[in-house]
Amino acid sequence: MTTKLIKRTIEETTNAEGEIVEKVVAIEMAILDENGNEVGRVNINQWGGNFNFNTGNMDVETVSEAVTNILIGQ
Repeated sequence: MTTKLIKRTIEETTNAEGEIVEKVVAIEMAILDENGNEVGRVNINQWGGNFNFNTGNMDVETVSEAVTNILIGQ
């Protein structure tokens, strides 16, 4: 299993010193199987997150590990 970045949303603000500050506020990742086929998506934003899978024929433990690694940033 691997992942592929689909979308990263960056918020740009100006702080009290007038400097531009960038912050990632949302990320969408595709979960790919060993053949590069998309088997699911993970969507995370500053308020929460969700994930879905596109097939009923998968290794549940491998998918669980991949999702967990995305959520904890590994």
